[in-house]
Amino acid sequence: MYTIKQTQTKKALFGLITRNVEKQYNFSNYWEAVRFALHEQIKYIYFSKGTAKTKTNVFKYFYSLKRFEKFAKKNPLHFCNVSNADRINLKQYYNVLIERNINKLRTY
Repeated sequence: MYTIKQTQTKKALFGLITRNVEKQYNFSNYWEAVRFALHEQIKYIYFSKGTAKTKTNVFKYFYSLKRFEKFAKKNPLHFCNVSNADRINLKQYYNVLIERNINKLRTY
């Protein structure tokens, strides 16, 4: 079972009172967990089976949105299949690659 923990800071009374709200998402498949982590830009995925627990850094193996935008502007032919990336919305294209062709987001 793969688990992703997301912590959000909620503010109340004009920012005087803050509290941390932690959400936990469970996935049965590794690729579903990776896709969710890339969509939400969450750094770690936790895997637990019995007493064994491991932690995986997602951005060690895949590009984050910032790194993707940087490299897609330098080499648009590899990432976007166009010669110039000025007219492409790279944030939206990043989400398309997560769903359809996640192998282009792998780091080597």
